[in-house]
Formats: sequence, C-alpha cells, structure tokens
Amino acid sequence: MASKNALWPYGSTAPLREDILRVLGVLKVATAEQIQELTRPHLTYRHPAPSNRGSRTAAHRNAALDLARHGLVISEGRSRAGTKLYGLTSSGLEAAARALERPLAEMGSIARGAASHGAAHALDVNATVLGLLQPRPTQSAFDRLSPADQAVVDSRPQGLGSLEAMSTEVGLPVTGTDAEPGYGSVQADLVVSAYEDQLPLMFVEVDRSTMVPERVVAKIRRYQQYVERRDKQGRLWWRARWHPPEDQQPVVALVLSGRSESSVLNRAAVVMNLVDNLKPPFPVIGTTLNRLHERGPWGQTWWNAARGGSPQSLDQALDLPTPPTMGRPARQMNNPTARD
Repeated sequence: MASKNALWPYGSTAPLREDILRVLGVLKVATAEQIQELTRPHLTYRHPAPSNRGSRTAAHRNAALDLARHGLVISEGRSRAGTKLYGLTSSGLEAAARALERPLAEMGSIARGAASHGAAHALDVNATVLGLLQPRPTQSAFDRLSPADQAVVDSRPQGLGSLEAMSTEVGLPVTGTDAEPGYGSVQADLVVSAYEDQLPLMFVEVDRSTMVPERVVAKIRRYQQYVERRDKQGRLWWRARWHPPEDQQPVVALVLSGRSESSVLNRAAVVMNLVDNLKPPFPVIGTTLNRLHERGPWGQTWWNAARGGSPQSLDQALDLPTPPTMGRPARQMNNPTARD
C-alpha cells in the first residue's frame, strides 16, 4: 500500500484538498488567493502584507499540486495580472460534486478555455461572490487573532448566504431544456439561494461597464422570457427547478465592474433607467463591484430599477424582512464555508 507521503507528496491535508474541490466546484476557475479568502479568511489577517501573499496561499497551492497529481485539478493559465488560475478536470468535477453533496448533473461544465483571455469575466464573477459572502473567520480562528485584527473583522460588512448555496454559469432556457438550453436562452453568471436571509432565488449578471447598455438590457429581456416561460400544462417553467414561496418572484441583480468607479456609476445609472423602461415583472437591482465589496449586500449598496433614488440595503431595495443575521457581531454569523 502506498504511504501517505507517496499519495500526497506536497504534504496537503484532506480538509485543504476539500477546500479546493468545493470552491472550484462552484466557481469553476479561481486563484489560490480567492480559494484561501473563501475557505480560510483568517490567513488574510495573519499575513496582511501583499508581499506575504505567498505565505497565506502556500497550503492551498500545495493542495492543488497534490490534486493535480491525481488528475483532479489543472492549471488554467494565468490572469491578466499574471496570477495562476486553477480549474477542475472531468474527474475533478465528479470529486467536487461529492464534496458539495450535489448531483453531478447540477455541477455544470468544467472551465476549459476560461483563461484564454486572462479569465477577466470569471474573476469578476468570483469577486462578486466574495462581495456577497464577505467571508469571515470561524470563531476559533477569530479568537487566535490579535485584538486589532478582531476589531477589523467585526467592522466588516455582513454577508449573504453561503458558497454551497451558489452556482455559476447556469443556463436558463428560453427554448430547449434545462440540460440543453436552446437558441436565445440566457446564462446566469451566478445563482444565489439564500432562504435563511429571505432571498430564495437571485440571478446575478456580472458585466463590464464598457458593455453597451442596450446589450445589458437585452439580457434582462431574455431573463424575462425565461421567467414567463410555461410548460405544456401552463405551469411556470422555472418553478419546476426552484421552489420559492408562491408569492415570490426571482430577483435579477446587475453588478458592473470597471477601472474607473465614476464611469461605472454613470453607466449603471443609464442601465437602470433602460431597465425601468422595460418594466420586467420581477425586481431588478444593480450595484458596482467596488461598492459591493466596500459596503456588502446589506449596506447602502443597491439601486432598484423601478424606484430610482439613492442606493439602499438589500432588504430595503427588495422589501425583505430584516435579515435574522442583522445586528449580530460579524464573527457570530453562520459561515459554513470557512475553516480553521
């Protein structure tokens, strides 16, 4: 029988390897730093300097190397900033499905070719996930931080849902089937199901501010076609896949990114006005990627296309009940993604 060191020569542990599988099973392609931020955020406080990035990601990089030896993880190239990107093989996708306890049919496809242009869009989607989750250390990891770092953690915005309740690159068929969407269908960059925060279904569209506004609105129109689609029995198609309360519609959230925050904000205003003219039968909210990171989903972050005005918190923009997590210290929130 092969020794443990022979099986895992880079010295990784089972929990670290599971970190890789769980994150890549959802995000499809990611950097070691994003994997670390999502699963072991306390390391960011332990090694805060940019020059220490290697120290805080070393364990996950070694875990990726061990998984690569077993044909589960591959290098997907590098980002535009030169950072190495990791993805799953077909066998790795099966292993990730087991780690996430999801049917393989719900895992989507692997990220082959995602880094051909530096994976800019995929990394923006990952950054949106980080902005929504606002990962924080477990209580035991928090207790080992310095008082100054503990204060920083407690001052961070509160997050929404969990990584395990998210999916990326989800096809929403306007024609065809869920497994094989037909022509004219839309692909949600991210789907969030956060029942614990009174938000059972949110489709997230992540776009660059350089995209023509009319093109973004055309995507919203396809979301509308999907939400209004019915089967032969007259039932709404999407309700056979997701099961929110009968009185609730899906939410579509637009997240815009770009180099200049002022230009992104200006473009967001144009897009929101165009969406309002479309009058979709479901709420459409929008924000910028920077604002989501700085304020979190429960801060004054979102515009509601139908209302205009100043940005609001998620519960205000959508008329949700006050989330049960509000008012509690950040470190006491449920964070099933993070590990010690």
